[in-house]
Amino acid sequence: MSEICTWLYTPASSGGKLDKALHRGADAVIFDLEDAVHIDRKTSARAELVEFLSSVSEFPASDSPDSSTATSRIFVRVNAVDSPWGIDDLTAIAKLPAVEGIRVPKVESLADLRRIESVVSAGKTIQILLESAVGLAALEELCWADGSSSVSLGDNDLRAALNLEGEAVLDQIRIRLVMALAAAGKEAPTGSVYPRIKDLEGLRADSIRLRAMGFFGRTVLHPMQLETVRDAFRPDSEEVDWAQSVVEAAERISAHGSGAVMLSDGQFVDRPFVTRAETILRRAGVDRRQL
Repeated sequence: MSEICTWLYTPASSGGKLDKALHRGADAVIFDLEDAVHIDRKTSARAELVEFLSSVSEFPASDSPDSSTATSRIFVRVNAVDSPWGIDDLTAIAKLPAVEGIRVPKVESLADLRRIESVVSAGKTIQILLESAVGLAALEELCWADGSSSVSLGDNDLRAALNLEGEAVLDQIRIRLVMALAAAGKEAPTGSVYPRIKDLEGLRADSIRLRAMGFFGRTVLHPMQLETVRDAFRPDSEEVDWAQSVVEAAERISAHGSGAVMLSDGQFVDRPFVTRAETILRRAGVDRRQL
């Protein structure tokens, strides 16, 4: 199963549209009980979502070659654990077999993570969002924690909390996150939403910039943004061809105990290049057994 590149936020209060969201072409859908649901509808939206997801028996798979017919993998963003709804959200969603992972906003400490773990079973991933100065102070600790499968930033919340303008400070935080997750042996972070939905060129440029910083994929607010994000983050055919040539050459000479590879064009690559090639193939969804 390839890494998730496109994540589509969908309000949990969408009623009859919940099933449609799973067929809009996203690698994963995040049904949102937090920002997308009005305070007066928190409890009823949770009940609607639980009823719908109870009818889905197992994790969907999004690895179909045709992204227009694939069924998205399912995640749920709950309310913050210290909100009136957070623990009840976790308790209800953690029981649903169709849900692969739970995204928790406004996590600020290892104690918050332990509270989440006490409710969520080991069979589901826990994704945490850092959205405050207090959360940022615990960034490295939370990235290293066994309980979190991934850590992401809530860009807009951080801009408001830190009174930020432009991208300079956020970029420093992003680099810090990329380094901490890599050091902890976890997957690259996912980028936040790009709020100007119709500005696809801006989305493309910003996504390419995030990719260069070490991010992979991002959340989106509308299906029209999916293809742009996928094109920006997924390896293209030239990258895949290079990665295949590196991996194949490495496998051919592995029996001889050599630690380096020379390609047919004379390019000399060693283990770090092979690791990079393996990452490209994984993100492209190429099964090594096909090589």
